Amino acid sequence: MENQYMEMFLDESHEHLQSLNEGLLKLEENKDDVSVVNDIFRNAHTLKGMSATMGYNKIAELTHEMEDVLDLIRKEQLKLDENIIDILFKCLDSLEQMVDNVGNGDPEDLVDVSDLVKKLSAISKGEPVPDAAPAAAGAAPAADGAAANGIELEDVDRDVIRQAKKSGLQGIHVKVTLTEACVLKSARSYMVMNTLDELGDVIKSVPPAEDLEQEKFENSFDVLVVTDAEPKAIKDAILSISEIEKVECEEVDPDAQPAPAVAAAPAAAAPAAKPAASPAAAAKPAAAAKKPAAKPAQKKTHHQSQSVRVDIEKLDTLMNLMGELVINKVRLEQIGQTHRLAELTETLEQMDRVTTDLQNIVMKVRMVPVSAVFNRFPRMVRDVSKELNKEINLTIEGEETELDRTVIDEIGDPLMHLLRNSLDHGVEHPDDREKKGKPRTGEVGLIARHEGNNVVIMVTDDGAGINADVIRRKAVEKGMITEDEANKLDDADAVRLIFLPGFSTAEQITDISGRGVGMDVVRSKIESLSGHVDVETQVDKGSIFKIKLPLTLAIIQAMLVKIQEEMYAIPLGSIDSTINIQPTDIKTVQNKEVIVLRGEIIPIIRMEETFQVPHVKDSDELFVVVVHAGEAKAGIVVDNLIGQQEIVIKTLGNLFAGLKMFSGATVLGDGRVALILDVATMMQ
Repeated sequence: MENQYMEMFLDESHEHLQSLNEGLLKLEENKDDVSVVNDIFRNAHTLKGMSATMGYNKIAELTHEMEDVLDLIRKEQLKLDENIIDILFKCLDSLEQMVDNVGNGDPEDLVDVSDLVKKLSAISKGEPVPDAAPAAAGAAPAADGAAANGIELEDVDRDVIRQAKKSGLQGIHVKVTLTEACVLKSARSYMVMNTLDELGDVIKSVPPAEDLEQEKFENSFDVLVVTDAEPKAIKDAILSISEIEKVECEEVDPDAQPAPAVAAAPAAAAPAAKPAASPAAAAKPAAAAKKPAAKPAQKKTHHQSQSVRVDIEKLDTLMNLMGELVINKVRLEQIGQTHRLAELTETLEQMDRVTTDLQNIVMKVRMVPVSAVFNRFPRMVRDVSKELNKEINLTIEGEETELDRTVIDEIGDPLMHLLRNSLDHGVEHPDDREKKGKPRTGEVGLIARHEGNNVVIMVTDDGAGINADVIRRKAVEKGMITEDEANKLDDADAVRLIFLPGFSTAEQITDISGRGVGMDVVRSKIESLSGHVDVETQVDKGSIFKIKLPLTLAIIQAMLVKIQEEMYAIPLGSIDSTINIQPTDIKTVQNKEVIVLRGEIIPIIRMEETFQVPHVKDSDELFVVVVHAGEAKAGIVVDNLIGQQEIVIKTLGNLFAGLKMFSGATVLGDGRVALILDVATMMQ
């Protein structure tokens, strides 16, 4: 069973951990926001239930202790402070590690959480109500005891019932007793809960929902429900379920004083009972009080069942099949043109429309919002700014922008690197900022947006900026360029030197404080994704690192060119224009061949020389494909232009990993293989 549900457990655990992370960050900003505490509580509770069901008791134990502390906070019996938030963040990190270990097939207890459990337990015990924490240790038995004695109301429950009364609803305590001979107690309890959900909103159950599912109760259980139905109608509805011996319903007075005898036991069960009772109980107390809330909750559940989790490998296979279909379509088009088959051409036009639509759908299915990467950064910014003693505010824009899943998986590390750079070396210390007349809090931005067939991601900061003179000096010191070359570079080009391999240095330079460390790694990673990275900066104003990425890496439009007898593909996104020139149009400047196009000097690349193909014959006319990578341009000299075509990118595999000049290969309609040129690498 575990293997069957493992993927689901891991996926959902990561979702809940992410929500916990976001919730804790919100809570740190506003420590009095009870609704956030309730959200965090629900996530911790669900995680506890899932891990207990899967048999991961250490995860369940830690989340249970977190729950106890969160419960005291939301009941305002415990004041939230920095120390508690830090401990909760540490718990979150440990939980992430444990879930990762479980996913890798390792035991969960590789991570020692005993210290955290003790700390959480101590926080609970330091609380004014002393019997809340000790009772928590035996939550399940206490819950059973509570079931026998009825339901204990917490402050939150009382508030919900009070608000419900204002809306013309009432709180009903329902005690359900099953027959002695009942075989499937969990199934019966589930049917009862469903019935009550239809009649109103379930607030809590004793024992909690997961105990009911696992049959951890005798023959009776209690449920608190807010409804406009009459007690008799509730009774009749439940009695219509088989194997129910009796149903007792009584209206609950939220202002009645609790009986002292049972006060302690349900308090222990409450943290577990509160949110798990039903989907409806996940609503905030105010929402739960109103009857109409029940219906939207059901609609939402229905909507969720419309989505399907799909393994990324299946999508890759689907994309490959799509690619094969495109290749065959191109082949058929060639046959149609060669043999002038009108009927085939007509059919192919229709097929072309269908394959284009199909291709778009497959692409969209693979698209993932960049929030999948962005959402891990607020926590990182919080930790780094604390570590560096800086005040930093992170703003995120355009997180709904979508990118291909394969790109999403790869851009996390480069973005992390750029962000750390901005935090560490870009944004100054609050005192230094004050001296410069800036606000003490530094602003760091993470922005994503669409630009044509590309997605642009920017990392911005309002920090110290990068001093071009310092970069020039450093590059000359390292022997990367000569003094003359350095002086000829304008500031923008000088700053771009930080992306050169070997510019990185372990020693810190005060002016730029190691700003270039690892930037060559960032650039090579982005370029391996057919992207481009650039930087704009102003001293004391800040910097903008701009990453441009293609929407997808699977099927692209390309220009097919011929070099002697071989065909090559150049991605259309990299092409500015194609021109015909005479051999006399090529000039030599500083031992480099260039052409002048519309007043712009463009270096040319002769493919014969680059690929070391023997020169066969001189031609009166040369074809030049003008390409760009970022701001830089170049003209690629080819023997012939074949035309534009949709191509499917295939990776070259490990055998050809050293061939940096090619980003992949494609299979043409006639079965021949054409290599795809990597424009950015060729221009270096």
